[in-house]
Amino acid sequence: MFVYKLIQSGIDTIDIILILLSFAIAGTFAVVLHEVSHGYAAKKNGDLTAEINKRLSLNPVSHFSPMGFLMLLLVGFGWAKPVPINPDNFTNYKKGMIQVSIAGVISNIILAMSSLFLLFLAYITFFSMYVSSSHISGLFIKLFIYLFKVSLQINIFLAVFNILPIYPLDGYNLLSTILPYETGTKYKLFMVKYGTYVLIGLIIFSNIMRAFNIWYLDIFGMLGLLVDKLDAIILKGAFSVVTKY
Repeated sequence: MFVYKLIQSGIDTIDIILILLSFAIAGTFAVVLHEVSHGYAAKKNGDLTAEINKRLSLNPVSHFSPMGFLMLLLVGFGWAKPVPINPDNFTNYKKGMIQVSIAGVISNIILAMSSLFLLFLAYITFFSMYVSSSHISGLFIKLFIYLFKVSLQINIFLAVFNILPIYPLDGYNLLSTILPYETGTKYKLFMVKYGTYVLIGLIIFSNIMRAFNIWYLDIFGMLGLLVDKLDAIILKGAFSVVTKY
């Protein structure tokens, strides 16, 4: 489990608390914005279901899923309560389904890019604090570093995970909409019946590959490597900027 591994990692208790706090904040904001984006895209296309049910709010309470939040803390990945949408209300069904399907993924990509930039600024502040002997709280800066790094990780994961063409993910809705009618119908029937099993199988397969260190078949592990690579590039860039000036 995520929390267990974190505790067993040997890092300080303060760091564990900061990381868990970062996951709670970044994870909640990421999944809430993801769902709200679906709702706004639906509203733009003529469906007011989300608005009528008061689900266009950024208030986490409106989207809270106890199980989703628990999973976020246990395994590092969670979800919010899905925003209700009625495609029958779309002024253009195909256009509406495409826009609603990609809205959440786009919101996570934007958040990931923003987190990358903010992480860069946090690292610059961190290095500047020591170069200039600033009295800015090191703990405060560390929290922001953890927060933006975790936000980067969660939003990249959510964007890639949700674009997978597997039921009930966003990628399924997107692909089933753009496929020709006959092919799309067969695809829908298969995915609705077996999609959940395919998804679980993919997750299990990825974890088995990780256990055997076969990284190129560990889909979710590769996302973690990508985040680490981006973090290393940003860290190096921030250090260069501070030491240059």
